[in-house]
Amino acid sequence: MYSKHALILLLTISTLSGTSWSETTTDNLFSSYRATAGVKINSIDFDVYNKDSTNPNGTLSEDFSYSPIFKLGSPLNYLEDSNWGGLMEYSFSGFTLNQQYVDNRLVDLGTSVKGYYAFVTPTLFYSFAESFIDKNTDQLLITGLGLGIGYLKATGDIIFTETTQQRLEIDVNGLALAISLFVDYRFENLMVRLSGELTSHSKGNYDYDAFGFTCDFSYVFGL
Repeated sequence: MYSKHALILLLTISTLSGTSWSETTTDNLFSSYRATAGVKINSIDFDVYNKDSTNPNGTLSEDFSYSPIFKLGSPLNYLEDSNWGGLMEYSFSGFTLNQQYVDNRLVDLGTSVKGYYAFVTPTLFYSFAESFIDKNTDQLLITGLGLGIGYLKATGDIIFTETTQQRLEIDVNGLALAISLFVDYRFENLMVRLSGELTSHSKGNYDYDAFGFTCDFSYVFGL
């Protein structure tokens, strides 16, 4: 399902890897590794597809939930004299989902899935700063798109509510394609982030996708 998009993104990142990056010499928080701590509001969908299909057989999901977060962020490395740059994105999320979508409503069908996903994605970003020469600013607005390797573990069962109505036992444990998309707004040490994270693992005749949508409110600590 994602092979063509993955190839395009991989070629883009491969091309950028040979480009000259600017040295990060300011004392800005974002020029070094940093930790963020705060609260996130998130929702996770777990979909099962027939291979090469774009319509899921069924979707397990949950209402929005709240939880604390603690993350490590990599430096922002800019391409010379531009607003473009690169960084590494890291993510880990656990999930326990007990409801399925039926006619666009979450319903308890006695099915469930639990597990986690994690990934590392080399990420291309764009900064909307007015001046990209002086990176030492108190405000930052960036958007980024990343492609990398993830890991997906999930066990449980699902009913194919959108197709055959069969019940499938879920037992997934392996490497996955990972795609991340985010928008960050940072003012001094405060940060708000909207992000979408996808990990996709193929096994047998099916593709298993975990997609998380998250809104983070956090405080940034320089390391």
